[in-house]
Amino acid sequence: MQKIIVLTFNYEPSQFPAAPDSENRFYTYGFGSAFGRLIQNQIRRYEVEVWRLDGYCEVNYSEKIIEKVKYRIYKAAKINKLGFFSWKFIKDLKSENKRTKPIFFVVHTHNWQTYQIAFFLKGAKIITTHHGDWSPFFLYETTKGFRKIKAFLGKAAEKITFRNITYFLICDLAEVKYIKLAAPGMKYEIFSTGLDIHRFKTINRADARKELGLDINKKYILYVGKLYKYKQVDKLIKIWLEIKKEIPETELLIVGNEGRDKWGEEYYDLAVSSGAKIIGRILNTELYKYYCAADVYVIMTLRNDYFGGTGIAPLESLACNTPVVTNSLKNYLGDNADEIGETPENEDEYKEDIIKVLRYPGKYKNMRESVEKFYSWEAVADRMENIFIILNEN
Repeated sequence: MQKIIVLTFNYEPSQFPAAPDSENRFYTYGFGSAFGRLIQNQIRRYEVEVWRLDGYCEVNYSEKIIEKVKYRIYKAAKINKLGFFSWKFIKDLKSENKRTKPIFFVVHTHNWQTYQIAFFLKGAKIITTHHGDWSPFFLYETTKGFRKIKAFLGKAAEKITFRNITYFLICDLAEVKYIKLAAPGMKYEIFSTGLDIHRFKTINRADARKELGLDINKKYILYVGKLYKYKQVDKLIKIWLEIKKEIPETELLIVGNEGRDKWGEEYYDLAVSSGAKIIGRILNTELYKYYCAADVYVIMTLRNDYFGGTGIAPLESLACNTPVVTNSLKNYLGDNADEIGETPENEDEYKEDIIKVLRYPGKYKNMRESVEKFYSWEAVADRMENIFIILNEN
């Protein structure tokens, strides 16, 4: 049985245990674990391991098998702002590559952990995934000071190491040109982590609003996430207030924020003063009700530094049969983006497209069916397996 080794690192030290815990969250949090479980549960023909570099854990090394996936955690030294390094991690990678010739599935593309892996595993089968991280070629064009120096070093690192990467999985079309600057002959496809569509039930809008205590006669624009600058929530609030002048019954429903004093909540006070309906954090098991209750889901993605692909929240909304308005829909894997939502190019078009959805909801169809076809975990696993087959044939 061939082995797939998912390689990742800890980039959210404040939210997770620093040592093994009774719930195994120390091992299973993050994108790496999600990919490991996806491969194990959906494809099954591979032996799966998840290795994590961790500059914040309290143990030098730990491993555990959980639901047939082997997790290996390596304590790493943090090198200034360049990332983590563990010589044991590198030695074990090289030994594993020599011994079993696995496929290495590296979570994230533009970081020093990936550069290390690609440098030391020349000739190995390496896949990387891109989830919105910034290319040093982009940063070199748009930043100053130390960040520009770091970007210069990153450009050099990618030119040296990206030739060793076999396949690139990229979530955003805008990212392709930057990777090609380091790897002109790259093999790639547009890709997404996908969605466990079965977690998102569908109920009719009236029932959802009744359960949530929302007005059946209102029109609701939904936003899910932090109230921070990267999601341009200030612009969304501005657009909503303009729409409200034309359609007074329109309300903005905000779900998933953590409150004024938390990181990434820069526009919390603005949201409160605007009169938006702020729900705060809720259980994932209850989230589908808000998607089902809304008339439209909106996320602003007009920043020149947005490389996040279609995004998970728009897919969740579509899975609940609620249309979306977002520029990120240009990355949608299907050929039916125009029947499931709108793809505005500027703020004026955002306003026009939101109004269009509010006034003509019958235009949008096949939303859940489309997500299931292109983004369900089953569909994502099929695409991954095809890539694994291609790698093994070469």
